[in-house]
Amino acid sequence: MRWFRLTLSSFLTACVTFPALAQSDVIKPGEERFTLGLGAVLNSFGTNLRLDNSSQGQRGDNVNLKDDLGSDQDASSFWTSAEWRFASRHRIGFDYSQFKLTGTRTMTREIIIGDERFPAGATVSSELKLQIIPIAYSYSLIKTEKDELAATIGVHWSRLSFKAEGSATLGTSTGTFDASNDTSAKGNLPLPLIGLRYDHHFSQSWSAGLQSAFFPVRFGNVEGDVWSARTYAEYRFSRHFGLGLAIEGFQIDVEATQGSWQGGIDYRYWGPQLYLKSRF
Repeated sequence: MRWFRLTLSSFLTACVTFPALAQSDVIKPGEERFTLGLGAVLNSFGTNLRLDNSSQGQRGDNVNLKDDLGSDQDASSFWTSAEWRFASRHRIGFDYSQFKLTGTRTMTREIIIGDERFPAGATVSSELKLQIIPIAYSYSLIKTEKDELAATIGVHWSRLSFKAEGSATLGTSTGTFDASNDTSAKGNLPLPLIGLRYDHHFSQSWSAGLQSAFFPVRFGNVEGDVWSARTYAEYRFSRHFGLGLAIEGFQIDVEATQGSWQGGIDYRYWGPQLYLKSRF
């Protein structure tokens, strides 16, 4: 929440201060060459995963991080972006953000994660790290002074790192003893996305737009579906700088074998973004 609170405070201050500074020499939308963005996001997550023990041919249990492991549901992070308009109708860009979801819970049932069994009564701490890197090329099918409609193709790159550590006191015929175990997995999921992107410019200072993308993944050792959607509004208060507010949603639901990640992952998020954007 810290990233988001700081950015929100700066955003509100700027909204009060900058309208008086708006200039008439703002770079016209669609004529910028480079665009850079920096801000904060506050996302609400829903995450299910399954890690299999392929060496023994054992299927892991489906685990909901919130319900089964007590994981955080809301997480804030910084957000950064860059885009290059290398020709009038051609753009390529990327976003980057990262999140960490942690939790601790006492198990009410036995759960198998990877090559480990966590019995009922065990206290399990978990951590899921996400790095989210969408990369997209846009070709403008329609480009006028007020409107720009583009087809997009790209990759939504998710880098995953998960670990769980558990401890329990077990009883035997000779007494009790403490036991502990842990498991971890990492994976890279570069998944394709195809979609549309629309921008409407109310004036040189105000713009709004939306974009969406979808792809059913069926190749190699990855199978599933992925979709994303985003809507935004921006106010340009000077020639090179502006403020933006966006809401973004995303879901990935795949079965994958990538690196040490063998199993399934279904995570989705949505939430607001507040950002400063520079245009050159």
